[in-house]
Amino acid sequence: MNEVRLSVVLPLDQAAAFDLFTNRMSDWWPPDRKYTGPEATLHMEPSGRFWERGTDGAEVECGRVLDWSPPNRLVMDFYKGTDPDHPTRVTVSFVAESEGTRVAILHVPTAASLDLWESRAPLYVASWELCFTSLVAVA
Repeated sequence: MNEVRLSVVLPLDQAAAFDLFTNRMSDWWPPDRKYTGPEATLHMEPSGRFWERGTDGAEVECGRVLDWSPPNRLVMDFYKGTDPDHPTRVTVSFVAESEGTRVAILHVPTAASLDLWESRAPLYVASWELCFTSLVAVA
């Protein structure tokens, strides 16, 4: 498996779907997928930073935003499951459909994470499926 592709349709317009995915990530990101505890908050900045903050104030870098193009697209280097030296790449597209907005994830290895990808890909599939279930529930 050289990529992970998943999508879901949210009953929201593109701007609201983009906002939910990016600015309200803490509302839907599964608690058991957080590094610093279930009450941790996730933060993403258009300027590049993507991090988690624990209730004790500890911060963990989760990635780096490469393209912030609301309401259509988000691209980031993703450190969850690896580290900043071995990022994977996540592209999220937000496409208007008659039922709302299709949120589609394309998750691929970078050259730096290629050796880790085979062992991590099944975990990414399971995690994104869990994330999408939670995202739909919040939408």
